[in-house]
Amino acid sequence: MSTFVTVGNARQPFARMLRAVAAIARDLPRPVFVQSGATPFQAPDCEIEAFLSITEFERRVAQSDLVITHAGAGSVITAVRAGKVPVVVPRLAGEGEHVDDHQTEFARELARMGRAVAVEDVSNLLAGVREARTRQTEALAAERPATMIGMVADVLRGYAGGSRR
Repeated sequence: MSTFVTVGNARQPFARMLRAVAAIARDLPRPVFVQSGATPFQAPDCEIEAFLSITEFERRVAQSDLVITHAGAGSVITAVRAGKVPVVVPRLAGEGEHVDDHQTEFARELARMGRAVAVEDVSNLLAGVREARTRQTEALAAERPATMIGMVADVLRGYAGGSRR
């Protein structure tokens, strides 16, 4: 079990999200690894690195049970491609976290499509985490029968084709 938190590579800090993560870190799957970007951040319950290589970023996403991310397209797409239901917290222009509020629109659309859990108010982060973990578990459970059915179908095709004796 583990949690990967990423704020991306924007020059603007994202302290609002990282403070919320620090507040709930003990309730997250452990260890909690935070890619903090341009945001100075310390939390006793988190391992922290400012920036990661793309290879390390993708590895962390793939191996994590939970992904909490800003609503940057690259971060979200990487998480979704890895089969995750990420918790997405949009950066807000009014908080000095980005140049405009396009991340809010993106997060809302992802949530509408069922691809992520959008959390606009960080006081709701733990509730968003719980929802994402439930949806992730349900997605894995739904995938297992389909995978098993595909494996059985492959075996039966092999028998029908005479490749198994």
